[in-house]
Amino acid sequence: MWFPAIGKSAVASRIHIASRIGLEILRDGGNAFDAAIATSAVLSLVIPHTGGLGGDAFIIARLSNGEVKAYNGSGKSPKDFPVDEFIESRPRRGGLTVSVPGLVDTWIYVYEEYSSMDLGRILQPAISLAENGFYTPLQLVNAVYKLRDELSNFRSWMRTYGRLDMPGYHRFRRFAKVLRRISRRGWDGFYSGGVAESIVQQLNEEGAPISEEDFEGHRGVEVDPLKIDYNGFTVYELPPNTQGLTTLEILKLMDLSGLDNVERDEKWWESYFKIALKAYIDRDTYLGDPDYMDVNPYTLLSEPHLKNYISSLRLEGGDTTFFVVGDSYGNIVGFIQSLFHPFGSGLVAEEIPFQNRLIGFRLEKGYPNSPAPQKRPLHTLSILLAENVREYILVGCAGGDLRPQIHTQVFSNIVDRGMGLAEAVSAPRGMLLEWSSGVKAVVEKGIPGGYREIPYPSNYVGVVQALRSRDGVVEAYADPRGGGVALSI
Repeated sequence: MWFPAIGKSAVASRIHIASRIGLEILRDGGNAFDAAIATSAVLSLVIPHTGGLGGDAFIIARLSNGEVKAYNGSGKSPKDFPVDEFIESRPRRGGLTVSVPGLVDTWIYVYEEYSSMDLGRILQPAISLAENGFYTPLQLVNAVYKLRDELSNFRSWMRTYGRLDMPGYHRFRRFAKVLRRISRRGWDGFYSGGVAESIVQQLNEEGAPISEEDFEGHRGVEVDPLKIDYNGFTVYELPPNTQGLTTLEILKLMDLSGLDNVERDEKWWESYFKIALKAYIDRDTYLGDPDYMDVNPYTLLSEPHLKNYISSLRLEGGDTTFFVVGDSYGNIVGFIQSLFHPFGSGLVAEEIPFQNRLIGFRLEKGYPNSPAPQKRPLHTLSILLAENVREYILVGCAGGDLRPQIHTQVFSNIVDRGMGLAEAVSAPRGMLLEWSSGVKAVVEKGIPGGYREIPYPSNYVGVVQALRSRDGVVEAYADPRGGGVALSI
């Protein structure tokens, strides 16, 4: 059996110490937004390969007054980004893949708009861990061990993380100084002045064409979530430049084709994968930086567009970290942060790994997601929030391109199959892996059909954190596939 953490307040994340510190903030009177910043800062330190100060972040939250808010903290390519060189060289790591990081900007937005505690108090647990040291989690040790050969040519990475391929006790004092600067000066403590100058210099030395002007010009943006109706719920997702629309498109196709109340047999999975294929083709064709898109997202979610596709079907029946926080005041927050691939670009400055998000661009010109200077690439990050008159549900995960499938399967488990939160997250999942040349999928053991089977449970199908709030009671659950922890008070 699987059991969620249940209480008036709860936190679920990939690492026990991050969940514990988030819960301590709540216990000390902080709200969900205070706890989210504190949890994010600890995760950035203890599992830096999944996300951190050198990466991007997004949030979606339901406030105690019923408002739904979302923020896109993703950064743009440098103003001097060499497009032709990028397309020709097709880099996966290195300086040409680095975009301006948006996590710290997201913290400051959350702090200035919604926090109730002093920023120094919120960041102090992470500062203390960085200064005084902590035992490296196995998730970090394993990531270093697996990637050491691939990243050994990056001097800054080897100097900072190359020695961490065995468990041990480590300090990151330069990281602590950056956090302390942010705690005192807020946004300016990271994006301007001495910290930004030092970071830019170190990134330039390893081939990143990023500038202090790029840092000083970064601002995230508050966005209106996309939304649809699905079986009694209003379902929200983040708009482009994320792939949140893909999640909603899959759900709409499930609804229109009757897959929301069909037994999950072999025919169900065959139809589901065909539906997912359609949504991914739309993603790769139409989505990107919204300033470059020609199609209104709601056109892709319209019934004429989707029914057209259904009529042509023969239906018969990386790395990221996400966490959730719910407080006793009625706020719930979904927070996702990422470097894209584990350790991102391979470049490290001030003991901070920097993302390789620019490989999210399509390596062709003429598309909404084609590379260009000062442009946001398509993001795989997204968060699902759903509500009705009785309850609220948050689902998010590490999962890269697979995220829309993970979100829809977990959410459908709750809404269509009547599963509890823990059972819905823990249930076997199947993933479409290829959408350019037909259906190629893998399934965890226990799912029928002739697809390639992998063991259950497997983090190959994503690592979910989820939250459910009903009648003032908060449930949180951490996916057993990731070794995370959910705690409540």
